[in-house]
Amino acid sequence: MDFVANHLAVEEKYIPPKNHPCSGFVKAVISHPYIVVAVLCLASTVLTTSVTFGRFFPIFALVPTLIILFAGVPTGIYFSSKNAKTNDGRKRMALYMSLAAFVGALGFFFIVLMNGSIAFHILNYGLLVSALVLIYLACTDKLSDKAFIMVIFALGFVVRLAYVLYTEISVRQHDVGNFDIEIGHCGYIRYFYENFNLPDFDVRTHWQFYHPPLHHIIAAVWMRLQTLVGIEYHMAGENVQILTLFYSSICMVLSYKIFRQLGLKGRGLVCAVAIVAFCPTFYIMAGSINNDILSITFMLGAILNTLYWYKKPTFPRIMAISICVGLGMMTKLSVWMVAPAIAFVFIYVFVKNIKSFKKFIVQFLCFGVVCAPLALWWQVRNLLKFGVPLTYVPALSPTSDQYIGNLPTLKRLFDFSLGQFSNVGDQFVTYGASYNEYNPLVALFKTSMFDELINTSNYPRIAGFNIILFWSAVAIGVLGFGAMIFAFCKRKDSPIGFVQKIFLALIYVVFFASYYIFCFQFPFVCTENIRYAVPLIILGAFFTGLAVQYFGKGSDKKYKSVARGAIYTLTAVFSVASILVYYIVAMP
Repeated sequence: MDFVANHLAVEEKYIPPKNHPCSGFVKAVISHPYIVVAVLCLASTVLTTSVTFGRFFPIFALVPTLIILFAGVPTGIYFSSKNAKTNDGRKRMALYMSLAAFVGALGFFFIVLMNGSIAFHILNYGLLVSALVLIYLACTDKLSDKAFIMVIFALGFVVRLAYVLYTEISVRQHDVGNFDIEIGHCGYIRYFYENFNLPDFDVRTHWQFYHPPLHHIIAAVWMRLQTLVGIEYHMAGENVQILTLFYSSICMVLSYKIFRQLGLKGRGLVCAVAIVAFCPTFYIMAGSINNDILSITFMLGAILNTLYWYKKPTFPRIMAISICVGLGMMTKLSVWMVAPAIAFVFIYVFVKNIKSFKKFIVQFLCFGVVCAPLALWWQVRNLLKFGVPLTYVPALSPTSDQYIGNLPTLKRLFDFSLGQFSNVGDQFVTYGASYNEYNPLVALFKTSMFDELINTSNYPRIAGFNIILFWSAVAIGVLGFGAMIFAFCKRKDSPIGFVQKIFLALIYVVFFASYYIFCFQFPFVCTENIRYAVPLIILGAFFTGLAVQYFGKGSDKKYKSVARGAIYTLTAVFSVASILVYYIVAMP
């Protein structure tokens, strides 16, 4: 894992201006994003433990924690800068923000004693500090695109953390169960926690044990480390969300690096990053302790390293790809879906450099030697020992109340009747809806914003805001798709070349087609979910940003300025609506 992290972190360095008040701090964060995210997640363990089991950490311990997290940020910015033309101004700003955070922390202390929601106040503090930083940067003419992106990252992390704080492992999960039983993802983690060995039985006899075990082993080790230092077992289980919070936050960083490698910059990059940072799918997966988000992290790592390798086909980089794909499939078999696009890049580079074929044959052989065993050992083991099919997936019974295989195929494919949008939440008879969601595309958009249970029945106060969020997401999806088609057809002045176009097209086609095949092969409402096609969000964000970049050229033309402004507005509406909906969900 260290090998992958080291090579994922390699990128063109951003060096802030020498007189920038944030220069040292920004440079440190940009140089070590994975370490920064890991430290933030570990610090958050104090909060998650206190929220769930206040008896372990005295509540007053949260006050200095908040002071360090929030007052420490502006103070750190001040002291990390050695070039001080505006020394007095920075000093005053650091002092004002520190005092504001201190007063807020005291208010937090008293509100918690009155049974307030910690998650709700974390969101308040995050929004407050983000607003103060943006105001300060704007007033001092320091609000660059990169500074804006850093604030977006910070706020994206805060919203994810807040979601984790108000979401227990028994709430809004997929196939999880709990840590007192021996089935589901919790039971799978518990098995490794207690036994220190692989299952010695047919995994089909235990619900969800058919999954490759990497995520569950990591979670079990994390739980064991916590219990060794005195944290209670169930508390340690709740803190598995710290891992998924880390993975979800890393996805922001990986997406940013992918966008940079594909040529996004300026406001287009800001818009693309904002869409990923504030897409609710990543909030929800930050709090979901199944193996979905780790597999997505490895997918993005594989995509990023493939882009790096295409530009500079070195041995360390292809090893990073092999480890990402191998460990990804050791987390969830569906990571194979990035393989066709990667194979295309391999073949193209090999043919283009055929005179150096020996070098590439060695690379490809080493890739296979590392990747294949990591990716397939679990499936091969279960096939040989217990006769489990290599691609085994358990199916629900047609008698299930979420079965939709009795509906006509054409209806499921092409029915976009307005009645399906009278409620923008996912329709699930199991949870009291009047019908089961049946159109895979409609379900893709609904679940990407609200999963299965964020709706006006469970959270009536989100009414109105949820509609804005849904339709702004649909608009971005349509815009992103249109921009993708335009980019693929455009030959001149395109920031992405032929190879990148085919690479992205293969990712899109494979994931989209696999999602539809899965929906019809297993015709149940639960299969119509964005968690089976998350990379489509990254592609949509990229092509939306690319549209901004395109309309930024020749902006003397009025229609381009109007179009660019419309995309800015759409992205802002989506981001604000997303934060508002999940802010309201967090409200006590």
